[in-house]
Amino acid sequence: MRKRYSYEIALSAVSAAIAILAVVAQAYVDALTIALNVIAALAINLPLTKGMWKGGIMSFVVSSIVSFLIVNIQSLPFIMLFGSYAILAWLLDFKFYKVEKLPKALKIAIITVIKIGYYALMFWACWQLMGLVINTINIFGSKYEVTFYVIWGICFAVFCIYDPFMRWVFKNECILVNRIVKK
Repeated sequence: MRKRYSYEIALSAVSAAIAILAVVAQAYVDALTIALNVIAALAINLPLTKGMWKGGIMSFVVSSIVSFLIVNIQSLPFIMLFGSYAILAWLLDFKFYKVEKLPKALKIAIITVIKIGYYALMFWACWQLMGLVINTINIFGSKYEVTFYVIWGICFAVFCIYDPFMRWVFKNECILVNRIVKK
């Protein structure tokens, strides 16, 4: 039977459109920046729910290019952290994990090290590219001086919650998409 690519392209286009809308919206609504980036990452997962890795990568590339052309540097958190991490996490959790030649504990250790390393590298790159200069933070009227490592530590703690949450959401997204799309 001949494989139909139009289905994959259409699902990827819908995915990219939702991601672009979320990334552009996060540039204009400061209070929802992280939430809209997470929504954009979930949109990138749409083709991946059907096992279409080419469609997922195509959706990520298109949404990254178009959102960068629209909102410029404000799209970098999506491009470097949320969107690319959605692709990487899918490859590690649902492709690499199924390799049968390695023991389960070793696979989990390798996946964890790769994810933490990727997060640290991308966080540092975003910090450098966006020129984030946060000298002080105001907590209940008291000013505290912060450094890169303090911000990284806080964001790493959030990342440790974000990763299992996104895996859980992806599994539920697969169930939902399989109920809606009978392909």
